[in-house]
Amino acid sequence: MRTHSNYQNKLFSVLGDSISTLWGYSVPDYAAYYDLSNALAADILSKADTWWGDVIEYLGAELLVNNSFGGSTVCWDPRYEIPSHGCSDERTSALDQDGRLPDVIMVFIGLNDWGRGKAVWAKQDDFEDLSVFSVAYSRMLNKLASNYPGAELWCFTFPVSTCTRNPEFSFPYCRGGIHIEEYCKAIRTCAQKSGCRVIDLYDPANPYDTVDNYHPNKEGMKTIASAILEQL
Repeated sequence: MRTHSNYQNKLFSVLGDSISTLWGYSVPDYAAYYDLSNALAADILSKADTWWGDVIEYLGAELLVNNSFGGSTVCWDPRYEIPSHGCSDERTSALDQDGRLPDVIMVFIGLNDWGRGKAVWAKQDDFEDLSVFSVAYSRMLNKLASNYPGAELWCFTFPVSTCTRNPEFSFPYCRGGIHIEEYCKAIRTCAQKSGCRVIDLYDPANPYDTVDNYHPNKEGMKTIASAILEQL
């Protein structure tokens, strides 16, 4: 049974990567990891089986736009012609629809930056370098706040994954010599400086289950959603 919610009938948008995609709901559709075949393999049959759908439904809210792009990073990457990075003008201005503006923007992106070993903190002369995670994350939040001044911004740190179908999998806390907690620290720091809400999902004792060591299955989505709702 749905509990009382301060977010009843509010409009929620999502800015994310592949974890937050779903064919038919995320924009653009061609960038959805959870296409028909992958969604079926993960036992995700509807938006109610996703972390964002579960959270929005529980709060009695409504999905406005799910701007999630498989493989996308927060940082600008010169290898990609399509502006899929989270700090781009295109993505930070694509959370409204038909004149309706979001009340809440859930920002769940950055795991691909960690996976590709992006530098976390700027050096003395790199404060405008959008290939640095903390610089790009701050730029992203500033653009979102400017484009949607009436919206709450919720910034998610990274959860830890497991894979019951692959008992040999051990979560790689370090990529490119950088511990995942360092990225989580950067998200907390950037969010607090920008006055955004931090939803801290980093909890090694409560990993989410996956289909392939990274992408959550239905049970993994429930784990993530439960962790979010506990903090609300």
